[in-house]
Amino acid sequence: GAELCQAIAPSSEHALSLWFCLRSMNGSNFRTLNYSRRRFTDNDIQRLKRELPSRQEEYPYEEVDFSQNELSSVGLLAVLEVCKRCPKLRVLKLYRNQIDDGGAKGLADLCACCPAIEEIHLSHNHLTAAGAETLITAAEQFRRENIPPLWLRLEQNEIGDPDAVYNSLQSRLKICNRPDENRCNVRRCCRRMKVHLPFFSMQQRPGPARRGPTAVPSAAGPSVRVSP
Repeated sequence: GAELCQAIAPSSEHALSLWFCLRSMNGSNFRTLNYSRRRFTDNDIQRLKRELPSRQEEYPYEEVDFSQNELSSVGLLAVLEVCKRCPKLRVLKLYRNQIDDGGAKGLADLCACCPAIEEIHLSHNHLTAAGAETLITAAEQFRRENIPPLWLRLEQNEIGDPDAVYNSLQSRLKICNRPDENRCNVRRCCRRMKVHLPFFSMQQRPGPARRGPTAVPSAAGPSVRVSP
């Protein structure tokens, strides 16, 4: 049960395997795979990658939560592989990690694979305007017209001049920055847009100079292409 899951920490590969088994049983009941606040690094996720993908073709999770860890765009790949095996996925939480533009393509691919996903939480990471544009463009292009808008949280990243970025994207995409907080919410857009970008203008200052996006290994299969 949930109490037993909380009592076991994945401090070794054997403990991690047991942790996943318990989490799987718990997730099957509560439909949530929750690894938030575990101090997971990319190395920890690589161990998970060996445990998770080959177990079964589909997972029952509607919510996947890896928020508040230390995952870079490399570790993100393993999380996205799990997400793509969740046909009922509604919510993905990845806020407060170390994800940069190297993860944008994988997140764009997820929007194509799971076009009905309802929420993606990516605040407090290291995405720049380039990565945000890749993700937002894919999210809008693969979103169907007859479903609620995607709730995409990208505030507190490293998107320079966010108002200019938003205005440029808005000129060609059906996106909304939620100017009316009463009439626009997670399930509804008063302007009937396809992607909500709440708090998008609230960005953090870039940290120390970075060497560029994290190099992410190429995944098997064709890449998702989005129009500029």
